[in-house]
Amino acid sequence: MRFTRVRAVRLAVAMVTTALAVGLVSAAPAQAARTPLVLTAPKEAPAFSEFPFSVTVPAATSSTRRTGTLTASRDGKTFTRLSTWRIPKAGSTKSFTVQTGEEVGRIWLRAEVREGKKVVQARQTSVRITNPYRPTEPDNAQIPEEGVPVSGTLFGNHPIVGTPEFAGTVRLWDVSTSWNQIERRRGVYTWEALDREVAKAEAAGQQVLLVLGGTPEWAAVGPAPGAEFAGPGSSMPMTDPALFENYVRAVVGRYGGRIAAYQIWNEANISQFWRGTPELMADLTARANAIIKAAVPGATVVAASTGSRWVKGFTEFYPDYLAALREFNWPIDVFSVHLYPLPSGTPRDRVFLLGMMKTALTIAKAPALPIWETEINYGITNPGSGDAARPIPDADIPAYVARTYVDSLRFGVARSYWYAWTPEYRLLGIQMWNGYLATRAYAQVREWVIDSTFSGCSTTGAVVTCNFDRANVPFYIAYTDDESLASIPTPAGMTVYQTMDGVTVAAGSTVAVSGTPVLIAGPTG
Repeated sequence: MRFTRVRAVRLAVAMVTTALAVGLVSAAPAQAARTPLVLTAPKEAPAFSEFPFSVTVPAATSSTRRTGTLTASRDGKTFTRLSTWRIPKAGSTKSFTVQTGEEVGRIWLRAEVREGKKVVQARQTSVRITNPYRPTEPDNAQIPEEGVPVSGTLFGNHPIVGTPEFAGTVRLWDVSTSWNQIERRRGVYTWEALDREVAKAEAAGQQVLLVLGGTPEWAAVGPAPGAEFAGPGSSMPMTDPALFENYVRAVVGRYGGRIAAYQIWNEANISQFWRGTPELMADLTARANAIIKAAVPGATVVAASTGSRWVKGFTEFYPDYLAALREFNWPIDVFSVHLYPLPSGTPRDRVFLLGMMKTALTIAKAPALPIWETEINYGITNPGSGDAARPIPDADIPAYVARTYVDSLRFGVARSYWYAWTPEYRLLGIQMWNGYLATRAYAQVREWVIDSTFSGCSTTGAVVTCNFDRANVPFYIAYTDDESLASIPTPAGMTVYQTMDGVTVAAGSTVAVSGTPVLIAGPTG
């Protein structure tokens, strides 16, 4: 994996107290047999991190003054000195922390013991430096003592056709409301589609999130060298960022607070949507933020969304976008990610992609802002491939939909926008429309959690139990993370459980759980 921001590797050394044992490579086997020198280090560590390393030298066999030297190398040939220290006669263990730097590959570490100028002992080993931007399960969200209120805006949707049922917020994209579809000629705006969609959302009591990209053909620096999803020129940088500013100013001036949130761009790490640099996208973000906040201080500015299932595309764009946003002092209110797993993926695969995104935020030292998942579905293929999606079996649909929203609470995703509200879209594995199975599941999990307080989840083996209360009356949602079958003791005071199809059953001493969540409640739960 190649990183786009490769600087000179800095290997800093500091005292630590822990170390991990690994196999060693001997540079002086005869000496080692008499007075062994021991190195301890991990077998691997991710880039942008640090790892412990220690050197243990036995007691001296003579009175000759001894010194220890630790060196490191990226190529295994040219070693840089990290530390030199005097070794007491009784021997000692010296512990260090070594920073990995930004490059993947290996760091070779070599320790030597000298008597005067003569090297009498040496050991060498290497630590594999891995790509930190890879799917990994995130930690459960840190929940404040008073819990987290669950509002309807957790449940987002995309109105490709009609008005989504049960959604608290809608994201306007793929409904003729992008920049290139509104400003088809410079300074001439066609507002009918956006007027219609905003009015529909208002009538349904839904908040609006508007995506501001992509580039009109007349404003693009030139034709795209490949396919584009949103029309000619839509993925290209504009000839002058001021053109984008003018558009943002026009939108905000027309709608004001009627649009609650603005997203800068869609999937900016995918070339079919954006072929400019991460730095230019950050610049556009800062420009839009200044205009929006000046006109509507209470509006929410959402960073450009990034796809995550293509790890290479994520790695080559998102860390640089975050670094550039940091240079602009984080001109956003919300981070955004799309957690579509691969066509074979499950809700568990989705949260592993979230772990990769959270790792990127940690490495970038990003502020603690909300995360919105501005698109999600399952079974989808690459829209550019022309292949149909993998249809998710009916038996799995309630589990996938419910897990999406419960896991969002569990892992700290403030909103999840289902893509999309339409009777049939061949690229999607789960269709959501009036009366469909997925829609009933969406409504059921919403009914379970809306207007409640979420207090976090606990995990025992594969069983996940999430804690809620409504009006100080507790209830639980339980499921297995690996879709296995399990039986759990019925929590104290709980008397019934409810399945995803709305059937309520008296609970005995135990409740059967599976990958499909169940609600466990008391007499008035």
